[in-house]
Amino acid sequence: MATDTERDGRGVRLATSLGVQDAGRVLRDFATYLPTQAVPALAGFLVLPILARRLFPTELGVLAIGQTLATLGWTVTASWLAAAIIRELPAHAAEADYLGFRRRLERGLAIVAVAFAVFAGIVVLASFVAKPIEENLPWILWAAGGLVLENLAVALFAASLRTRAYAITEVLARVLGIGLGTALVFEGYNVAGYLIGLAAASTALGAVGLAVGWPRRHDSPSPPTRPAIEPWLRYGVPASSAAVAVWGLNFVDRYLLGALENAGAVGVYTIGNVVGDKAVSLPMYAFFAAASPLLVTAFERKGRDEVERLMRAYTRIVLLVGVPAIAFVAATARDLIDLLTGRPVLYDDAVSVAPLIAVGSLLYALAGIGAIGLAIAKRTGPLVWSSGAGLVVNIVANLILIPPFGILGSAIATPIGMAAYLGAAYFHAHHYARWSFPVPTLARAVAASLAAFAAARLVDSLFESNFADIVFAVIVGGAVYAGVLLALGEREASA
Repeated sequence: MATDTERDGRGVRLATSLGVQDAGRVLRDFATYLPTQAVPALAGFLVLPILARRLFPTELGVLAIGQTLATLGWTVTASWLAAAIIRELPAHAAEADYLGFRRRLERGLAIVAVAFAVFAGIVVLASFVAKPIEENLPWILWAAGGLVLENLAVALFAASLRTRAYAITEVLARVLGIGLGTALVFEGYNVAGYLIGLAAASTALGAVGLAVGWPRRHDSPSPPTRPAIEPWLRYGVPASSAAVAVWGLNFVDRYLLGALENAGAVGVYTIGNVVGDKAVSLPMYAFFAAASPLLVTAFERKGRDEVERLMRAYTRIVLLVGVPAIAFVAATARDLIDLLTGRPVLYDDAVSVAPLIAVGSLLYALAGIGAIGLAIAKRTGPLVWSSGAGLVVNIVANLILIPPFGILGSAIATPIGMAAYLGAAYFHAHHYARWSFPVPTLARAVAASLAAFAAARLVDSLFESNFADIVFAVIVGGAVYAGVLLALGEREASA
């Protein structure tokens, strides 16, 4: 069995062969984290054609609203506690103060329960004016509650470095929820059935996870009977506020589109959004899961200069992966959407949505690098202002662009809002870590991606099958992309 040192060496050799040797062992950790991101995401992506064939665009739109509202519920009420757990459990463990941690956690859960009751009341009021919410009210609230349990459980696992339990809970909750929800859709329960499946799986896995992850050790330096919860709130609430703003940045377009157009438009938009977003965000989530702890470690051991060097190296990876992903989506969006939905006439407008969303997803990923200075400086407050700025710009852009352009207008608003978020995040973060953006890499990646796009479109004209078009677009376009990058000297430029 290979040792960690041997695996690190292989990761560095792989990075060197790809011309991104500055990235070091992050590629090895990326490969470790990718399955935990890929399995649930692929399960959700593969179920999309089943739902698109079984549900009409209006029903898909209602389902999108229900799912995003459930996500908002856990984010608003409990993400602050999850953030506090991840920060505070290691500190309490270092002092063997498990009793003090449990007592604070119990107080935190009580606050979460009150916050969830308030959220539920607001959703009930919203149901009086929004029929999609009214028809699925109990299932939306159940799904939100299940997500609270699940995310607090995985926070306990992450904070205690129980990575296997973390991965099992995350994967099972997503896959079982999708599987049960899909089965209920086929049984005729439609939108409600899918929400019930997601809610049941997250509730069951979350409850079991909390029971397993709950810290039971009793050694403690005799903490006070009522330990202060305020430090947890001071740390967690700004992080939670930023998470709510990011939720809005990613999902508010559905609500504005539903209000200004209809639920059917939301369903069509959702198909294009998923296709465009997953092509970029799937590898990016895994990459940042691997990169974030390495950046913190680099800062603690070697300081700001090392972080700034890694920021540039990681940006190169994001660009070299993200830019061709956009080209792939642009070249194959029609084939992908036709293959997924089986209803090309109903979802034709989604084709123009997908590449625009992919651009927005790449900007969002770059914002994660631009904001690294805030992470190493432990400044969560500016993240609220940064994500809030992106949200405001996104809302304004949607309000301006949806009336004349409909679904396409909402898609155009996405990269506009993400660009504002990127700019604001770096504005606040550059005082703590300067970002030397690799413009030459961007130029080479764009040039190579344009060549790959042209090759993929040429392949598309040679086949009648959507599946064959996609497969050969990946093979031929990928080969052209790699060849042009090499010809332009990208590998040598990194030496």
